[in-house]
Amino acid sequence: MDELAALHRFNAWANRSLLAGLRRLRPDQLDEQQDGMYSTIRRVLHHLAMVEEVYLAMMSGGQFDSPPAVRSLDELERALERTGRGLVELAGDDLTRAFHVPWFDRDLTRADGLGQVLTHSINHRADINQWLPRFGVDSTEQDYVNFVMAGAE
Repeated sequence: MDELAALHRFNAWANRSLLAGLRRLRPDQLDEQQDGMYSTIRRVLHHLAMVEEVYLAMMSGGQFDSPPAVRSLDELERALERTGRGLVELAGDDLTRAFHVPWFDRDLTRADGLGQVLTHSINHRADINQWLPRFGVDSTEQDYVNFVMAGAE
């Protein structure tokens, strides 16, 4: 299913786009929680990255070692680059293969796991993106059509 791989290439591109926007913030703004925000930008980005990391590990049969609770923007960027490559690769593999999700106590197919990662990441990128103007930074480009038109990979 090449469409799923394309969507994960988009996911990696959208993560890079968001990170570029976050680089325009002052470092202290990553950890500032304002009214209407359910968490800080760094915590939500950390959660997004950790979910991508955990699902990649579970779907590929690897182990997941919990990262430190606080990671730098550079560390989060490196983690998302790794997961981006790994998820695209998995999307081209056997999508019917099952893996276990312990917190649901249920098996899912890789296709379902890859879909979960996509929708989860989209949700949290949208959270962060809509918070950026509160800090004087424009929201970042997240539209799929711009990914396509840019020929991004």
